Amino acid sequence: MTEPPFDLAKAHRWFAIECNNQAWDLVEKLNRTAEETQQMIHLAHASVLHWQSVGSALNRQRGENLLATVHAAAGDAAAAVRHAERCLSLSVHNAKEESPFDRATALGCAAKAHALAGDTAQANRLRTLAQAAAKSLDDEERGVFEKLYG
Repeated sequence: MTEPPFDLAKAHRWFAIECNNQAWDLVEKLNRTAEETQQMIHLAHASVLHWQSVGSALNRQRGENLLATVHAAAGDAAAAVRHAERCLSLSVHNAKEESPFDRATALGCAAKAHALAGDTAQANRLRTLAQAAAKSLDDEERGVFEKLYG
């Protein structure tokens, strides 16, 4: 394979960020079309793929959170739970590096995924933990948390 005529690490980082931001925009969009839902899923997976090349364990955690959230938004409970559990596992691993927002959203996406899957007991347990974690967030972060997982 030949060397690309550009900085590959910078390109991976740029695509990771751009795909991430576009996926979150679609998560928050009201009245998404079926095509937009599919695009949201592809963008989330593309973002994670690029972060795998240049990101940290915390980037991987945030990527799993995004994947859990987009799959939940798409109604795919099995995929949402799978990615949410990966996110929670990474959250434990990244406890020293993650922010309070990272922890609250890891718990929040897991609560949402388990609720979608019909596991009410686990969803309620995780929701309680997520809400407790969200109490330490500033007003802006708490607003984002509530919008996505409240």
